[in-house]
Amino acid sequence: GAEGAKAVQAGIAKMFGVTLDATWAPAPSFGPMVAKLMQEFQAGVPASSDLDFAAAPHLGPYIDGALFRKVPWHDLWPERISPTAFERERSLRFETFLPGILYNVKAAPWVKDIQVIGDVLKPEYKGKFATTPYLSGFDALVAQSAWGKEKTTEFVTRLAGQINGVMACSGTDRIASGEVPALVIDCSGSSPNIARYRGILDTKVPRDIAMRRYVYISIPSNAAHPNAAILAALYLVSPAGQHDVAFTLDGIDDDDYPETWAHQRVAGLRKDGAQFLDVDIGWWKTNATADADFKAIVKILQKN
Repeated sequence: GAEGAKAVQAGIAKMFGVTLDATWAPAPSFGPMVAKLMQEFQAGVPASSDLDFAAAPHLGPYIDGALFRKVPWHDLWPERISPTAFERERSLRFETFLPGILYNVKAAPWVKDIQVIGDVLKPEYKGKFATTPYLSGFDALVAQSAWGKEKTTEFVTRLAGQINGVMACSGTDRIASGEVPALVIDCSGSSPNIARYRGILDTKVPRDIAMRRYVYISIPSNAAHPNAAILAALYLVSPAGQHDVAFTLDGIDDDDYPETWAHQRVAGLRKDGAQFLDVDIGWWKTNATADADFKAIVKILQKN
């Protein structure tokens, strides 16, 4: 939000010695925002944003076209940005979402005992948690490289009879208040790191659904200020940007960098037996049927 824009402006000034105006305005969510940028690009008008933040499922359909500018990220900062920290030179990783079960530590202490996601289907947990109306996380599990359609359909069918309702990932305050004890599965795993939720909320990542879902920075080809956007992106992946913006304001940073919270979190989960599914742009490009299969599975939840 606006606080992030101020931090980016100050970070650019400190890191590069230049003063640029960084402004922020409310925007659609990831998917609709990319679609809006595509409409502007096709219309031949300047992009409404110099920076776009989106995840692999939203960028995948556009990544090989001309919508986003190619930037030699590694050449610009080889000591920091490795060749694996960006994809197709059009999308620079910014944050690593680590979805799991978001829960109130007092209202849902049972979540600590969950080892695999199938545990939430046990009779004693019926009615003790919600899920998202858009089945966050299952869009990746349905892929043939993960669970596949048949297993995911079976699980969601049983899950629909187990929940006490649906809630968007933005309803974090309802979990913090104890109204909704837990959310299976949340969107990012970031909420417990937000200052007002520390000590109140936690996340549990069952080892069989561990996934790294990358959020990227991309610069539209028709950006009005592409060079300023590049400076902003470089700041955002710097140690200061990762700490002051990604972690402090969003609650999650990028596990590509060894000093980050996400890097340590991934290492800890692996030690506990998690084997990660990496939901990156390359994954999306090789799971072409996942979107259609996922839409069919969401309808199962809508019917219940």
